[in-house]
Parts: sequence; C-alpha cells; structure tokens
Amino acid sequence: MKIIKKLIRYINRRRHAAGHGVHSQFAFELIMDTIHAPYSYYSYQDNKSILQHTQLSKEANTKYAELLFRLINRFNSKNILEIGSAKGINTLYLASISKQTQITCIEEDKDKTNIAQSLLANKLENIIFSSKLPMSKQSFDAIVWDLEQYPHKKEVLKTIPHLIKKDGFVVVNAINKEKENQEVWQSILQLNSLTMSFDLGTIGIGFFKPSLPKLNYDIYFKS
Repeated sequence: MKIIKKLIRYINRRRHAAGHGVHSQFAFELIMDTIHAPYSYYSYQDNKSILQHTQLSKEANTKYAELLFRLINRFNSKNILEIGSAKGINTLYLASISKQTQITCIEEDKDKTNIAQSLLANKLENIIFSSKLPMSKQSFDAIVWDLEQYPHKKEVLKTIPHLIKKDGFVVVNAINKEKENQEVWQSILQLNSLTMSFDLGTIGIGFFKPSLPKLNYDIYFKS
C-alpha cells in the first residue's frame, strides 16, 4: 500500500507541476511562472561567479537559491528575515534583487557569519546580522527558514505568526529530512493565519494572504 500511495503522490506532484488539476489562478501562475520559471535572470550567473571566486560554489544549492530569488522578486518583498543564514550563500541571491531589499540574517555560528560578511561585503548596508531572533514588534514581508542551519524549531514556530506581515509568505527548507522537520512543516500548515501552501518535497512555501483559500498543493520540484 505504501508503494501505491507514493506512486499516486508522485503522479499528482508531476501533474500539478505542469499546472494540471490546479484550479486557483494564483497557484497556477506561481507554479508556471515562478516555481518552474521558463526563463533565467542575469544575476544568476553573476552570483555563480562570486561563489566560484570565493570557493563556495560547491556548498551552494543554486536551484534553491534561485527559487528564493524568484519568489522574493515576484512578490516584491522588501523586508526579509532569513533564519539560519549560514555562510550567506542564499543571502547573496536575496540581496541581489534590489538595493531596497533589507535582510535580517539570523546565524549563531560566528565563523559562518564572518564568511558571510566577507561574501556580502558590497551589500552590507542592506543586511543586519544577528545571533538571535528579532523582537515580535518587528514584521517581515517574507521569512526564509533553513531547518538544517537553525535548530531552535519550537522557538521559531512560536514567533513566525508574530513576525510575518499580512499577505507575507514563509519558505522552509529541508522539510522532509527527518521526522521532526516534517512535524515542523505540519505545524506551520496548521497556523490559523496561513492560507495557501505548496509542498515541493524538500521545500515548503506558505502564504498568509487572507484572500487565498486554505489549500495545499503537492508540487514536483527537483532541488
């Protein structure tokens, strides 16, 4: 039975990735134009060159970083919270969208933060580095959370509803790596203010847009 269920899920994920069976116009456009974008951006190559020059290219998941770029660009998110920013590889892509983009990076490892500051030397005026989550009085257009880099899961789950703006969204990486991560993603899906969500296998995307129905789409995405 498990094999059959996995096969059915895989088929549905493939169908949704091609837009089949997706009745929401918002979801259809997001899947076709952003998650599976048919075009590239000039900054992709620029960022790859920077990562090669700093010898960080082997540590980069460029497909994930480029997806973050497209999401932030599509929704014109200006104030971003990145939880578990590590060496700043994904931050590089987030910061390359616009000079108006403000990013708050949360990273506990000082050595990783030092590497990130060096990598992002030309963009530091738009980036705040911290080892602690911001106060709940602050709010963000988008929250990017890497479960592999920031382990304080209960703490983050408590703060997300207070930190995310109305109409904002959250992106969570490594949602399927272990049982605890899967439970974290399920907890996010159960938030009252979260409406439409997308499960990309390893990546979860959740929107806090009141105008959207509370639906979850299973989408194939090779990260």
